[in-house]
Amino acid sequence: MPKEVKVPEQRKAFTGLQAILLAHVINRIIPAEDGMPGAGDLGLTSEIDLAVGDLAPLKRLFLAGLAQIEIEAHRSNGKGFNELSPEKQDRLLKAVEGEYPEFFQVLVQQTYNSYYTNPTILPLIGYEVRPPQPQGYPMKPFDDSLLDNVRKRAPMYRQV
Repeated sequence: MPKEVKVPEQRKAFTGLQAILLAHVINRIIPAEDGMPGAGDLGLTSEIDLAVGDLAPLKRLFLAGLAQIEIEAHRSNGKGFNELSPEKQDRLLKAVEGEYPEFFQVLVQQTYNSYYTNPTILPLIGYEVRPPQPQGYPMKPFDDSLLDNVRKRAPMYRQV
């Protein structure tokens, strides 16, 4: 399992239980499939925690959204979200998405951002992970003809 990002205590947005709930939720957004790990299995809750921890409106949105997921799970099933079958979790998330679209949109965006920039995922999707220098990435030679239209223009400054 990849190393989780360490979030300083004073910057944490989520309690331990909220982080566990978030891991289960994002595992339903991007489940493990075809040799790819699920989002919650990668420890992405720490990255999401860092992203939302410093922004009070985003933090409130996430805390309220996670609370609604758990409230709806208990209201409709008498169990916590983590105890539900994957099918029931998916139905519940669709219901929450319908009632709280702003939360769900940000949740999905943060999940995708964290997942598709994760060093474990990049090679699995065919992206070569390496530093830009000293190896560098191959660059096409510059096509000088791209500047022809600019060269034809009159000067854009005052001449003295």
